[in-house]
Amino acid sequence: MHPRTTPLPPPDLADPIWTVEHVALAFRLGARATRALVAAPGFPAAFRTGPARTARLYWRREQVLDFVAAGTAPMPTPVPPAAAPAPARPTTAAAPPRYVAGEDDALAAIAAVRSARAVAA
Repeated sequence: MHPRTTPLPPPDLADPIWTVEHVALAFRLGARATRALVAAPGFPAAFRTGPARTARLYWRREQVLDFVAAGTAPMPTPVPPAAAPAPARPTTAAAPPRYVAGEDDALAAIAAVRSARAVAA
């Protein structure tokens, strides 16, 4: 963003005019999936406030909500939770010190105390 440009406020779903950020927030989609959604047939037509081909796209809130109410909007698919990692196996060998002598005496002393506790346990 240009240093003289002030950042945009966060999208509010009560706004009468929506941007692609509003649509992403409403559908809980990422940027790429949102752009695919707004390009899908049947999605309300967007308008631009400027004549440039690269001008920002806007939608009327009511039209997007009517699109959702009609049941033609694809709902986001829930992402299955990631599998829980396997528990770490306890090792019998003491872990080597994390810090080598000569780096910093305080860190080396802490590492020595930790390794002594690991051997005692």
